[in-house]
Amino acid sequence: MPPPPKRHFVVRLLDAIRSTWLVVGATLLLLVVIEGGFRIKQLSDGRFTRPHPAPEAYRNVDWWEQYNVEYDASLPYRWRPYLYFGRKPSYSGKYINIDTAGRRLTPQPSTPAVPRATVYFFGGSTTWGDTQRDEFTIPAESARRLQETAGPGQRVEVQNFGEGGFVSTQGLIGLQLQLRNGNRPDVVVFYDGINDVVATVQAGIPGLPQNEHKRVAEFDMGRRLDRPSYMHSAKNDLKTVGWLQFLSLKQMLSVNWVLNKAPKPALSVIGVDSAARATVRAYVSNVRMVEALGREYGFTPIFVWQPTLQATPKTLTPFEARAVALLKSDSSQNRMLQVHRVVPAMLDSAMAVAAPGHFVNASGLFRGDTTNVFSDHVGHNTEPSIPAIVDTFWPHLKDAVSKRMKN
Repeated sequence: MPPPPKRHFVVRLLDAIRSTWLVVGATLLLLVVIEGGFRIKQLSDGRFTRPHPAPEAYRNVDWWEQYNVEYDASLPYRWRPYLYFGRKPSYSGKYINIDTAGRRLTPQPSTPAVPRATVYFFGGSTTWGDTQRDEFTIPAESARRLQETAGPGQRVEVQNFGEGGFVSTQGLIGLQLQLRNGNRPDVVVFYDGINDVVATVQAGIPGLPQNEHKRVAEFDMGRRLDRPSYMHSAKNDLKTVGWLQFLSLKQMLSVNWVLNKAPKPALSVIGVDSAARATVRAYVSNVRMVEALGREYGFTPIFVWQPTLQATPKTLTPFEARAVALLKSDSSQNRMLQVHRVVPAMLDSAMAVAAPGHFVNASGLFRGDTTNVFSDHVGHNTEPSIPAIVDTFWPHLKDAVSKRMKN
């Protein structure tokens, strides 16, 4: 006797659910196995931690490994109004120390309590001191020389406001925030170049911070998760849940591997000459504003266009040559390299008008040098190269500080 229709339907439904669950379960198990394979490979490759291959100049030093442990530990960022981000304050290590304001510590005397002069440094990671210990950064080398200039019983205070990825506009805003808060430096040094060019080529327009597209995505993410009550419809909520599930999947190495095989989005199209001119215009506009602030608030500005791996005239070491070859192999990096080589000549004439006597074009530094000056393909500098970099602007800095101390 056949089962009642209702029971027959229930049996078929249960069979369908069981079959579906078996398929889903098998699929999930397969994904777990594949993901496990990716994770095991990553572990065997030593890639669970951020890789820090030793630059050629640091192959025989005993501090590089510990430096990078501290570098990674100091990396957590916090939100900073107007500037986007900065390191969390109060990190203490052997080679890297972050003060209570989130700034890289610059070794220097702390007495007498009141300094005869105060110097601010603004810039990106090359100012902050990537691949350099505390006492070997550009601000630290400058501070050491300034203490000798100050003489017994006196001190010059140096503060490092550099932060990874910052462009000159972020330095300008950082200075404005300090002035707004009542702080009054005597001399302000802006050490820029690499990040301004990167940001222009990356976005296709000048004057934006680096990775602005990521900030846009983060803003959109926040708006999706923090919506006003009237936007909590079933449709919107389901979209958000689906979007969160997609983000969760992207955390899997196997999914990332597949996504990385997809064609990359086209780089914002901007020609080399256009990018160079646009970068110079934005940079010089910032310079004019700093000059105006200097007249209003009584400090002397110094602007340094940094030496870069992308435009260096030096004799490349094998390590540096490989780094340049890596840049040339990537279309966007190669375009940045070409822009770097055009900008310095444009700056000389523009800065002669915008900041007469306050500009140092250090892009031609290290001509004929055969040592390892650059520590990676980004263009960070080795510790032994720092004194030569400071030499380029030292006469300006020494003169400006000496005049302040006399007054």
